[in-house]
Amino acid sequence: MKKIIALLVSACAFFAGCNKTNVTEITLSGTGIKTQTFSKIQDALDTIGISKGTFTINLPKGTYNEALYYNGSADITISGCTEAKYGEDVVISIDNNGDLLRCDRTTGQKARCVFEFEGTGNLTLENLTVHNTFLRSEKKVNNGQAETIGFDSTGKLAAYNCAFKSYQDTLRMTGKAWFYKCYVEGDTDFIWMEASGKVALFEECELVSLYDKFHNDPTSYIGAPRMDKGNKASKGLVIFNSSIATQEGETTYLARTPWNSGYYNQVAFVNNTVNGDIEASLWKGKALTAHGIPETIIGWKIDRKTADAIGAKVDGRKDILSDAAVANEFSGRETILNRYYDLATLKYKKDLENYWDVKKLASSHGWKVSKDSSKSLLSGEENVSRTVYTFSDTTQNKDVVLDGFAVEGDKLVGYPGQKITFPVKGKSVVSVTGCLGGNGTIKSEKQGAAFYDFNTGSATKFAEKAYVVYEGASTITITATTKTTISKIVVESDRAAEFTPVSSIAISSEDNAEMVYGRKSLQFYAKINPPRPTNADYEWTVSDPTAATIDQTGFLTAAELAEDKDIIVKATAKDEKAASAEFKLHVSKPDPNAVGLSWLTSLDASKSLEGASDNPLVAKANKAIPSPGNWVYNGSKINADFAKGGITYTGYSGTIAGKDTLYVDFPVTAVESLEITKIDAAFGNHGTSNVAVLIQGISGSKKTELVVDESRQVRSLKKTYELDTPFLIKKGETAKIRVVLYGRDGNGECAIAGGKAPTVATITLSGSKK
Repeated sequence: MKKIIALLVSACAFFAGCNKTNVTEITLSGTGIKTQTFSKIQDALDTIGISKGTFTINLPKGTYNEALYYNGSADITISGCTEAKYGEDVVISIDNNGDLLRCDRTTGQKARCVFEFEGTGNLTLENLTVHNTFLRSEKKVNNGQAETIGFDSTGKLAAYNCAFKSYQDTLRMTGKAWFYKCYVEGDTDFIWMEASGKVALFEECELVSLYDKFHNDPTSYIGAPRMDKGNKASKGLVIFNSSIATQEGETTYLARTPWNSGYYNQVAFVNNTVNGDIEASLWKGKALTAHGIPETIIGWKIDRKTADAIGAKVDGRKDILSDAAVANEFSGRETILNRYYDLATLKYKKDLENYWDVKKLASSHGWKVSKDSSKSLLSGEENVSRTVYTFSDTTQNKDVVLDGFAVEGDKLVGYPGQKITFPVKGKSVVSVTGCLGGNGTIKSEKQGAAFYDFNTGSATKFAEKAYVVYEGASTITITATTKTTISKIVVESDRAAEFTPVSSIAISSEDNAEMVYGRKSLQFYAKINPPRPTNADYEWTVSDPTAATIDQTGFLTAAELAEDKDIIVKATAKDEKAASAEFKLHVSKPDPNAVGLSWLTSLDASKSLEGASDNPLVAKANKAIPSPGNWVYNGSKINADFAKGGITYTGYSGTIAGKDTLYVDFPVTAVESLEITKIDAAFGNHGTSNVAVLIQGISGSKKTELVVDESRQVRSLKKTYELDTPFLIKKGETAKIRVVLYGRDGNGECAIAGGKAPTVATITLSGSKK
């Protein structure tokens, strides 16, 4: 009886501020302010502004036609004053998409939402419906992406008894999110996550795959989540204890990836019911996974109960979760939200850094949720000790010894040969986070070193390197090889850490080449065994540095030799066992008539836009010239899988139309008459494939089409184009190779939508004297 009374009291308290029925009487209450009344939700958000604290916006029953925006650090709850299922009589709605961009306080993809939430704050939604009413039939559509919520905060998102209605990209999330007893509908990628997404749990929810007769491709993908590659992989998108329905006429997949590389795909469907048809393959395409890690840990995965509900055969599939995995890692909200997989130690762990007490959250809001007996720390696991070193206040880091490194703002900056030393107590995992730039090593007294590479090109984009201490060391030393910026160092105890050495290495070269001409380059690769040793780093060397040099990515550049030479390319593991492999390479005298011209090959080259010629006697590479607009290095869109550097067009509002708007010119001066015969090019494009490529040769006022690539799969790919007809540049003439990016969808040419951040990356022209 006491429990029943407690629930009634909680419910009464919850609805006490929600007894208004006039939609002009929105109330705001919270930290440090008196309760205020507004006619618009946006006015209440603006009143909160950059304030810190906890605030509640109460919405009486009605429809609110607004595009909302918030950027700040507050903890905000928006509460519908209703007991109706999914808050159906408290509706926030507007028609918006990637063409309309009605959220005019921000730019790019963020402007196409009903509610764009940025900053560091937390957002909680309860008892309301968010509806993006955009319809493909009513307007010409270049970009049908139309979110309800665009959650781009570093905080957390929670929703209870809410509905989210749209078609394409209904929900976009970062960080951690929890949707309980909610309704979500859409067609294309209608639940998706940004690269910074960790876990989005949809628990006891209703998901509906819609059919839209006006969509040129009636194919639905419930999920399209991506996750940054890193040492810690959270659970990603998890559909748990929910119901899935599909409409007739729609071909529905559980998930797909619109991205080619650079991320992980994390999806799990566990203990769900299905009403309708799901494609037999379940997934569209192949998930982006982690080398050497089972897909049931990083990838697309499903439990037997959901597979049975779909009618999918489970025998022989690699994506079926075992009963033990479900019991340990997908048994409840605590386990799903607050555990991650550590790729450094190859095991699941409690998330200490981003722990979310959702039990407390539900209780504070009076939510009625099912009992959860799952745990974030499983039986027998170590209760980890954790030490975090940050550098805005150096008095907190007395144990950190700086030998040359110095504090600049809230980061440590060091130069070649400078060091940082700090203590560890026995077996542990050391995680070093950096940004902007920097290479170097991390080493304990007894173990081999590991390499770090923090060349993100941005002060706000970070890279992390994990180093497993398995020998019980007492100190760790970080040594810079190049200028290094470090933002954080974390030491976590791990008494079970063990050493798995690299047992063997196999070397291969690009296109299996065994010969390279002088002045030319060749990419080498190393495959280590086992695929996930404790220290996976290895070092490249060549037997004769006068014949060729090689960097630590395996990129070899041959020298200009007078006579041919045979050299040995070697890869050696950095752990103390030092397994190695060798590759015999023939370096030939350079072809005096051949020339290679390249741009955007590194951080420095991308900032200076300077080109390089490997044979200045035939041709010179002049400084690249971007089209008018805001071009920046990287723009967080380049990954090392396909390019060494590049520039991104960013910060634009609206769309980009035409083939004369967005391009980069690469000028070539012919010292001798020459023919360009091959173009190696890399392109980046954030988001769905809707960018095509045109490459032109421009000589005076004459333009010649060299390449037309309408595949719309140029994003995050390196492509080689052999020219059917060589492009001639006469002696003494300066011509331009122009790389044009333009919009193209399944119906033909279109505008590039907002927020796509098109990128032109490493470009190499190959030719010879005519």
